[in-house]
Amino acid sequence: MFEIVSDQMLTCWVAELKDGRLTLAPQEWQRPGFWEDYFDHVPDAVADYDRLKAHIITEA
Repeated sequence: MFEIVSDQMLTCWVAELKDGRLTLAPQEWQRPGFWEDYFDHVPDAVADYDRLKAHIITEA
């Protein structure tokens, strides 16, 4: 349920297939517990998010 708006694959994104689920995101965002840590404001997770978000915006 999403719309593809670009045919460009960002260099920091990787595909992962695990337990029948396909994810496409930076490797750091795919680690177990990342999003829980991010929304709980764990400094390392927030820093990883901010760094990779800036990289994605720059590259897009």
